[in-house]
Amino acid sequence: MEFDYALLADHAEVINGKLYLMGGGWDVRHAPQAPARAQFAVALGIRVAWEETNLPIALRLALEDDDGAELLRVDGQMQVGRPPQLPPGSSQLSATVVVMQVELPRFGGYRVRATATGPGGSVIDKALPFRMVQAGPPAQPA
Repeated sequence: MEFDYALLADHAEVINGKLYLMGGGWDVRHAPQAPARAQFAVALGIRVAWEETNLPIALRLALEDDDGAELLRVDGQMQVGRPPQLPPGSSQLSATVVVMQVELPRFGGYRVRATATGPGGSVIDKALPFRMVQAGPPAQPA
């Protein structure tokens, strides 16, 4: 099991195994003031090995500040089946999206930590850092 991709986006969804996203791949959020309400998507592509199919995989997403304080946690579970036409030994890519709604208390650094724990206790971990910065005043027409 491994992360094929992990990124932050303004909006994301998975339809028929395909990831659709808008405003993806950012690491800076702008807000006029802090605290600020934020909604964003975490898009994950987890590559699951042949021997890990049909078994439960625990998934945890935690939003932390720079000091490691946890602001939000989402726990879930996934399981990837093994289609009959899949050649023996093949891996599969499982795409998932988690939407986070949170109040970010101050300007500064944050990170989303994605952790998947597979069969036999194998663990993969990925940190997605970002910063919330103060938005400047709107530009005046020349």
